[in-house]
Amino acid sequence: ICNEQILFLLLRHSKHKCFPPVGEAFFISNPNKQNLKMKKSTWKSKLLCISMAVATSLLTSNLYAANKPISKKEAKRWCAKKEWANGFAPVPYKGTDCVEFATQYAKNKELWDKMFSWMAQNDLLNMPEGTYPIDGKRCYIKISNSQTRDASKSKVESHRQYIDLQYVAKGTERFGIINPKDATPVTEYKPDVIHYTAKKIKYVDSKPDFFFLFFPNDYHQALVKAEKEEIVRLIVAKIEYIP
Repeated sequence: ICNEQILFLLLRHSKHKCFPPVGEAFFISNPNKQNLKMKKSTWKSKLLCISMAVATSLLTSNLYAANKPISKKEAKRWCAKKEWANGFAPVPYKGTDCVEFATQYAKNKELWDKMFSWMAQNDLLNMPEGTYPIDGKRCYIKISNSQTRDASKSKVESHRQYIDLQYVAKGTERFGIINPKDATPVTEYKPDVIHYTAKKIKYVDSKPDFFFLFFPNDYHQALVKAEKEEIVRLIVAKIEYIP
């Protein structure tokens, strides 16, 4: 059950007599009088009171889970379990910020599930190139056959509004990974990108069994050639970032 459904139930039945007016408290008075009152209530009323208590508990626990800080160890364990994958086989690159991944997933679970399900259910290798909407402007996926190039021709960039999921289904693309402290902006921010020069870049070659996740603090350089220039099958998912 999602938070929206729980809230709907609570609002719908908030005026029911199992919820006392503000300032009143639940208490048990004389047992005999209490028994008389209980006889007048229907089983539906009792069931509703119980269900509202359960709904309140679920809402509280869901909101707590979405905002509770997660440790690096817990995040790596969560990432490895792949409960987020929804049938999508590749795994995150080993250098992925698992804490940020777990945090963003908890804040936007329905959207991430929809995106991963779509990627699992579609033929990413053979479907037509183009942009595929997943949830309006909140999430969309671009599929292209793109040319890799020399590193000098690829810009270092970062994004603020969207998280980048980049997956190379065919071919080898070399990704540059940059620590923000090693980068200097060379352009002003224009939604949704800013470019940099970097004095230090770590390069990682793509493989079809893992994908890259780039959060706002993950500066990156894409479409760099590996051993040779080639056409790669590139899938880029843009996912709403929640601060």
